[in-house]
Amino acid sequence: MMTLAIETLQPQIVAQFKRLIAQSQLSQSYIFNGPQGAGKHDMAVWIALRLFCLNVTDGSPCGVCEECQRILAHNHPDVIELDSQAKSIKVDEIRELKQEMSKSGMETDQRVFIIDDADKMTAGASNSLLKFYEEPIAGMIVILTTTAKQRLLDTIISRAQLLNFLPPGATNIATDLTSQAVPALTAAVISQLTTSLATAEALSGDEGFKSRFERVQQLTKRLAANDLEAFVQIQTQIMPVAKELSDQQQILSMLALAYEAALRQHFGLATDLASWPGVENLSQLSSDRLTQALSALMTATQQLDQNVSFQADMEQLVLRLVQGG
Repeated sequence: MMTLAIETLQPQIVAQFKRLIAQSQLSQSYIFNGPQGAGKHDMAVWIALRLFCLNVTDGSPCGVCEECQRILAHNHPDVIELDSQAKSIKVDEIRELKQEMSKSGMETDQRVFIIDDADKMTAGASNSLLKFYEEPIAGMIVILTTTAKQRLLDTIISRAQLLNFLPPGATNIATDLTSQAVPALTAAVISQLTTSLATAEALSGDEGFKSRFERVQQLTKRLAANDLEAFVQIQTQIMPVAKELSDQQQILSMLALAYEAALRQHFGLATDLASWPGVENLSQLSSDRLTQALSALMTATQQLDQNVSFQADMEQLVLRLVQGG
């Protein structure tokens, strides 16, 4: 459940807001600053859930009552979210939001407004929003999330409470996934592929990802055995599950994780990926050979970004990995 996930991801910030809400000391405006995947949006939603939840327990929203469900389904009239998928947030979008801000709460005198990626606001949009800060409305909370606070107007930053979110640890993500019965190796790999808990949970249930991971494990075993059958596997096993660029990038990232784990194991360092088939054998290679392999993987990734055919890219990579060149 999202409410429990954010409490695991950012326990100190959650504890801070539990205390502020219990003591009726919430400010009218917050800026949540931090990297992607740090839980900024989830924290903003958690605050809305906590304020409207019908069954608060130990300071936490239940996540299942009617009010919580409406918020999670984006159907609560007093919780407004602006999550623009465009490259910028324009003044018209902020004006529409301000019109909504001028209205009284539909069901209570409390209202929550969440603006994600606020650093995408144009100058006009920022100046339009600034008027809210100059004339705040009682009972209203505005939360901006951003990965780049320096792009916000200084006048907005000075009128809001700024909280910096630290990136989540891979251990936290892996622990969350394993608590949901995701196999330990899969959880460890996913935790290295993304810093977003939501993305991690989505990957854990994605059949396409599971298929790609299984086939990369099979390929790793061939590579560890210096088996040229790995070259054939590109056409028969890898290409059918690598239709999109994101799939192709993911496959290269997973292969790199296997070789990084092998290098760690080679030097006697702990790795959560030790049970990856083939990693133990790869770790017996020389450090120079493993370093060259990681260099080859980096080159393959760069070539993919330069629109080189994925199949040609992978075939060239596999030959280098098997031959040690």
